Amino acid sequence: MKIFHQIRILNKEGMLLTSINSNKEKVPVGSFIGLAVMCLVLFITACGPLEDNDYPWLIVDENQDGDDTDGGKAEVTLKVMEGELLEGMKYMLNYQKHSYQYMRANSIDSYAGYMTVSQNNFIYGGPLPTTYTFPNPYLGGPMGASLKLFPQLYNAYMYAEQLGVPEWKAIAEIMYAYSMHEIIDIYGAVPFDDLRNLKENPPINYESAEKVYFKIFDELEEAIKVLKERAPTSYDLAKIEGVQGGLSQGKWQLWVKFANAIRLRMAMNMVKVKPAKAQEIAESAVNDEIGVLQYTDIAYTDENSGKQNHPLYDISAGWDDLRLGGSLENILKHFNNPLIGVWFTKNSSPIYSKEGNSTGFEVGADYFGIRQGVPMIDKSNKTQGYGMYSYFKVATFPRSLLKVSEVLFLRAEGALRGWNMGGDAKSLYEEGIKRSFDENGIGNQYEAYVAQDKLPVVDYVDPYDQANNIEGRVSIGVKWNDIDTKELKLEKIITQKYIANFGMGAEAWTTFRRTGYPRLFPVRINNWPGVDTELQLRRIPYIQTDNNAADIATSLIPALGGSNEGGQRIWWDVATEDYNNGKVVPRNF
Repeated sequence: MKIFHQIRILNKEGMLLTSINSNKEKVPVGSFIGLAVMCLVLFITACGPLEDNDYPWLIVDENQDGDDTDGGKAEVTLKVMEGELLEGMKYMLNYQKHSYQYMRANSIDSYAGYMTVSQNNFIYGGPLPTTYTFPNPYLGGPMGASLKLFPQLYNAYMYAEQLGVPEWKAIAEIMYAYSMHEIIDIYGAVPFDDLRNLKENPPINYESAEKVYFKIFDELEEAIKVLKERAPTSYDLAKIEGVQGGLSQGKWQLWVKFANAIRLRMAMNMVKVKPAKAQEIAESAVNDEIGVLQYTDIAYTDENSGKQNHPLYDISAGWDDLRLGGSLENILKHFNNPLIGVWFTKNSSPIYSKEGNSTGFEVGADYFGIRQGVPMIDKSNKTQGYGMYSYFKVATFPRSLLKVSEVLFLRAEGALRGWNMGGDAKSLYEEGIKRSFDENGIGNQYEAYVAQDKLPVVDYVDPYDQANNIEGRVSIGVKWNDIDTKELKLEKIITQKYIANFGMGAEAWTTFRRTGYPRLFPVRINNWPGVDTELQLRRIPYIQTDNNAADIATSLIPALGGSNEGGQRIWWDVATEDYNNGKVVPRNF
């Protein structure tokens, strides 16, 4: 059945200014994309007609056959559109703790080596024997926040220009780019246009990472151009950020810097597959008249940063569902990095082995993390199993969207590659470390930290289960030495970036897959079909159902250029590594 729609744009007196015709198929909501459409429909029909003297434009979507549930009309004012953008801000990276656990903590944060799940069964979501088990009910999580974000952006993307506020379309494009560049890096292919257009049911068209990347680049350039032309005031920005001095501190330039930082991050991701284009885009972002986030800029954080607990704190310290990851523990200990004590607790109870024997580690003996991909145990508390291992203790940890320190390290890598990044690799590398230390209140320890040169390898020890013990893999120092090879310098840059970027698991996991750094421990138990344990997981597969089987076969597989498996490399993930005695040896130059 076809429903003919006419989108009419009126002024506040109801006079017709222009109209847009569209045809939409009326189909049942049955797919994951349908959930997003339902959110939009519920939001609009719940609002009803809204008019405000400050917002003279009005969209009326008239259903010509009268089959609408609201009598044939759904009215959307600018105020509604701006309210949708404001609502969408919290879904760019969903920091609501239940959502965050489903989206990040039970998958990506573990793949990145930052945290490890400390129990094997959950009230909601079911069992999780190890985070390296396929299928498991958490693999759709990363898409979850996006399904809430897309409906909030739809009206701004579709109608903002016609309503005289193209800057709101520009903001919507930046928000969409932020979400989608992470989603494409996680899954390898995504229905980019169908998701934005709120297409409800199959057939769904999955698009390749290469195609999506260049769509995002084009849209970010467009958004930057519009923001420079329109230069919205702090008063205007408060309409979509909640208050004056919100996400952008009332400065449209910070939105431009954010967009350029996304461009820089994405350009670096594709350095192996499109090196010349990567350099062009990276240099364009950094050397733009407004540029990227600088050392003195504020970090780009969620609107409730510092006002609400970071979900890692609630999930770890409150629910006992997460503990420090074994790889991060090992890296921090290797570098004598004081952040381990800033972020994590020492063991909260004496540690006993799984056989019940004393290990000699009394309360507060040391910092202990759980290696990724180990057998999980029943629900933990702080006195048994892995419960007494180190949990995250900073309740008001910044709810970051993108860190200034990351941008400095990205520029350091670009400079190492000979690109024009507005500074040399050594200075940018050291600034990245200093910014991270300053942000965490330990700036007075920076000089001693960066002076560390030769450092001993630290092995990982699991007192609860000695079978998880493994030799350390990180042997580098912190000090920048001009005589080091480019590969060694890159390992230093990426490893310190990994530490500074703690909390941003998706970016850390992407960089690890792209470069092989930092040297994370391989999982002990690998239950993923087609995944090399040493190379580790390369992407999250889509779980096949009766509803999406045809789309996977006809659309997803061609977009991936291979199988829908965890070992399938993403477009930018070029195989350049070597092997030595069965261990991966990264090679980036």
